[in-house]
Amino acid sequence: MDNLQTFHFKMENDEGELVVKGEINGEAEIPFHDDLKFKAIIALLNSIDKKNFKDAGNIHIFDDYISEIEGTINELKAHEHFQGKNNQS
Repeated sequence: MDNLQTFHFKMENDEGELVVKGEINGEAEIPFHDDLKFKAIIALLNSIDKKNFKDAGNIHIFDDYISEIEGTINELKAHEHFQGKNNQS
């Protein structure tokens, strides 16, 4: 990888408590690593199995996340500049 980039991210809940944090590494061609972020999102989505939610008796959680993802995608498509509700570092 000639153009290896690293992007650190975190998401906090409404009380400011850490929900998730991580690091993405890969090649990026777009400013602010936006193409690399999309690649990471796709990779993570491909690792999720609806069956795990069903087996755990929590299919409503799966449905809630799908709705949130769909809403976020609709907002991304509607606006030129969109940073969402959550802070990044």
